[in-house]
Amino acid sequence: MHPLKPRLSKTVAKLVVIVVWIGAFITAAPIPIVSELQRPLPYHQVCEVDVCGEHWSTPDRSRQYTIALLVLQFALPLSALVCTYARIACVVWDVRPPGEADEDRDSRMEHSKRKMVKMMVTVVFVFTISWLPLNVFIVAWTVNGDDVVWSSWPGWPYVWFASHWLAMSHSCYNPIIYSYMNTRYRHGFKKVIQVSQESGT
Repeated sequence: MHPLKPRLSKTVAKLVVIVVWIGAFITAAPIPIVSELQRPLPYHQVCEVDVCGEHWSTPDRSRQYTIALLVLQFALPLSALVCTYARIACVVWDVRPPGEADEDRDSRMEHSKRKMVKMMVTVVFVFTISWLPLNVFIVAWTVNGDDVVWSSWPGWPYVWFASHWLAMSHSCYNPIIYSYMNTRYRHGFKKVIQVSQESGT
């Protein structure tokens, strides 16, 4: 949106990365503190099977942490994606090429704009699909975890694994989306690979 504005300096970029990592560490810090080996059901006690579970001092603190996770790892990033991409799309869509109208040029620009908007919508959609199941699972488990009948369903570990795997796998999807839907990104990526191959790295 502002190609002539100065970019972040390396020092500022490093500070941003450090702050992000510190924030992530603080967000995850309560888990090792409240986690302990448990045998919550008669099945676990009879079979002497330990499971790692969270033991909070009060149910309210567990719910507060769940809400904080929902906001920090899903609602806030999703809102940022939607707001920034919507703003970019509006600015780009309103740009008119200088000079006299040229049907061929204007048609190419319109096609490029549509592809860009489609790419941004895809990025938001993939983020939502990747992270929503895990957050729904966490909220549902916090609300119903004390219900023995509900929590004893044998399929929950598989649901947890699948939703957790899907959320963590999100980090590899954006480069694929950009490469598939953005010609410049694809050419740049190929160029980087060619240069690294030529240099032997």
